[in-house]
Amino acid sequence: MAYHWVAMRQLSISLAAQLHVERQLDSTNYRFVIGVDEVGRGSWAGPLGVGAVVYDLQLLLELMSGVGGSVEDEDGKRSERLDYLRVDDSKRLSAKLRTSLDGPIKELAVGYGIGMVEPSEIDEMGMSSALALGLDRALMPVRRFLDHSLLLLDGTVNFSRYSNSMTLVKGDSKSFAIASASIIAKVARDSLMEAESLNFPWYVFERNKGYPSLAHVSALHAIGPSLIHRRSWSYMAGLPWQSSNPSPVFQQLSFWP
Repeated sequence: MAYHWVAMRQLSISLAAQLHVERQLDSTNYRFVIGVDEVGRGSWAGPLGVGAVVYDLQLLLELMSGVGGSVEDEDGKRSERLDYLRVDDSKRLSAKLRTSLDGPIKELAVGYGIGMVEPSEIDEMGMSSALALGLDRALMPVRRFLDHSLLLLDGTVNFSRYSNSMTLVKGDSKSFAIASASIIAKVARDSLMEAESLNFPWYVFERNKGYPSLAHVSALHAIGPSLIHRRSWSYMAGLPWQSSNPSPVFQQLSFWP
């Protein structure tokens, strides 16, 4: 128990882990809460990812009932909560910590889904429609919970077609469910981009995950876009490579799940 005492005293408990939003919900009205968040919206390459994580609201509140109070539990359950006290907006966490939380989040959830939207689809339909498509794909594995759930979406734009949904500004730092969705979506997309770096090593995707960086921009100007770049993005206007069919030497295969 002494080990957990030391670990807990060093741990800063986020608003998300304190269920800042979830504690304000009426569990008699909603049996489940579904956190939704996206990753890759501003990336120049790779997919848009939308994560959805479903929790039994009452069980979640019971599990985390002592957060913020005593650091020791007579029944030893606090040690079980240690991982979950680290859940926060994925952007605030290191890659190592995000990866370590991915499994515990999925174990605690009653269901989850991740919807990926490919670059060509984003180019064809635009970001607003791509977000809605990503959410639909993320909700497919958990659609049996929808009728008894409240959907919590991060941000100000409600891209859900369901009436039982609400948006929360900075929700990924205030809601446990939204933060959970941001983590599993980020871990999944980062893994995809790291795999794509083997196919397109010039852009250093394993480091920038498709977002602009010095190496990424330099590669774009030197050899043009890859098969997984978003060609409708404004960055394309400043490139000397405007052809929709780059040189075949760069058209290597892309592996998508």
